[in-house]
Amino acid sequence: MLFNEVLSLIKLGQETQNDEGFPVPGQETSREVFANEKSIRGNEFYMAAQSGYTLETMFEIHSLDYEEETIVEYESKRYRVVRTYERKQEEITELICRAYGSELIS
Repeated sequence: MLFNEVLSLIKLGQETQNDEGFPVPGQETSREVFANEKSIRGNEFYMAAQSGYTLETMFEIHSLDYEEETIVEYESKRYRVVRTYERKQEEITELICRAYGSELIS
């Protein structure tokens, strides 16, 4: 399988506290990996909508490249990883994503 897209996998560092006790966000670390962009499967899209989420896209990456990152950046847009699925025989991990910062539909 040919992976012809490049995306950034972003991991948020541990949140700490400053001397006054206020939270300080953790450092972001990112790295680029090759991937394929795919459409969300119909049944998964509708199941997510029933739960109040709008899934936007799915990426396939090599399983060895995934280290539990929670944010994906692709074409200058950020996505939050909602769910992963590992296809062990093919050594591919699917990252099912929604827009970063999107909340429940009201």
